Amino acid sequence: MTLRATLIPGYGRACSFLFSIFLLFAFPSAPSARGAAAGKDTVQEPHRIPEDTGPVFREVRSVPYPNGALYMNRGISGAFMGGKHRNFGESQSLYQWQGELGYFYTPYFSGGAGFKITAGEPSDSAQKIFNRYFLNMRLHHAWSDAAMYVGAQLGMGNLNILTGSPKDTQIKTPIKNTKPTLGLDLGGGWKCTRYLGLTLGSNLEYSLVDEEGVGTTNALNLHINPGVSLDILAFTDTLRELVPAMYVYVEYQRGLLIFEKGDNKQDQATVLGVGLAF
Repeated sequence: MTLRATLIPGYGRACSFLFSIFLLFAFPSAPSARGAAAGKDTVQEPHRIPEDTGPVFREVRSVPYPNGALYMNRGISGAFMGGKHRNFGESQSLYQWQGELGYFYTPYFSGGAGFKITAGEPSDSAQKIFNRYFLNMRLHHAWSDAAMYVGAQLGMGNLNILTGSPKDTQIKTPIKNTKPTLGLDLGGGWKCTRYLGLTLGSNLEYSLVDEEGVGTTNALNLHINPGVSLDILAFTDTLRELVPAMYVYVEYQRGLLIFEKGDNKQDQATVLGVGLAF
């Protein structure tokens, strides 16, 4: 009895110790209320990013270009301009409208289409309508506040000259002349301040459109176009939420028919218009 009484308590204590270790590893103790609350805040609540409650603007870097065009990293741009055109060999000025629509596939390549219409009465007995439609492709290089391009143009021109007495409604001599045109286009722009930009462009065009039919006297035409542009988005935040870029242009265009002789070899135009991006 003495030996049994001595062994049983020791055996019981050993079993109790082993059972306590088993419970410790099998059922770890629950965290305290404060620790559980802290763990809940840390694990279950995601990290919240502060919300910007201010207006969100589409920041698109743009630079004005000649002929109402503009440079941008990607997207669609359009332009429309109009004004007065004068050939030095004619007694009266004509009206000129022009425009283009382009798409920037990448920051360094764009393509599009354009038109140029010159119409009016160069004299008391004649009416002239010249239509030119073309496709263009351009390669661009841009800096932080300037950009330049070089490209090619492929199109066609149409010339209609209606002659007759001012009192006679019948058209005496209609001329319809539609011929292809090829062009080399280059230019650039500089955003000299936040509000103003300077542009300069040049266009060398080979056209077979002639008042007398196909000829070489006016086949090669060179134009130089300096201009000034005003950034409208620099003055208003409302339009900035609607369009990425918008400029108002004033441009002077001076042309020279290289192989033409006499006063008809020079012309000039002053146009005003707007260009914007979508």
